[in-house]
Amino acid sequence: MEDLLPRSVEELFKESLHNHPLGPFIGQCTSVSRLPWAVEFKCGCCCKKASNVRIVGVSRGLLLLAPFDLSGITIELFGEEGVINTETARFVLIPWENVCSLEVMAIPVPLG
Repeated sequence: MEDLLPRSVEELFKESLHNHPLGPFIGQCTSVSRLPWAVEFKCGCCCKKASNVRIVGVSRGLLLLAPFDLSGITIELFGEEGVINTETARFVLIPWENVCSLEVMAIPVPLG
């Protein structure tokens, strides 16, 4: 996978993750870093979900997400009827207080 983040940025956020309560959990679960994550978060009065991510770190109250693979990060915007918009991103910064859930290896279930 190409380096999307400079090594210095990656190391800064990686170090900050070790100092965050989430760090020990990720550190003890060795396979967790090899699996894709999904993060649900609030954005104003909306709910969004960033999928296919890896957690780079938490610094100064911001959660930094990078793509798990080259397909990028999928961000879904939810409304009353379900997903109302989808976009992709290379990086996502989310205020930690807006994070609603962290999911490891989130796999969508077909509706029907």
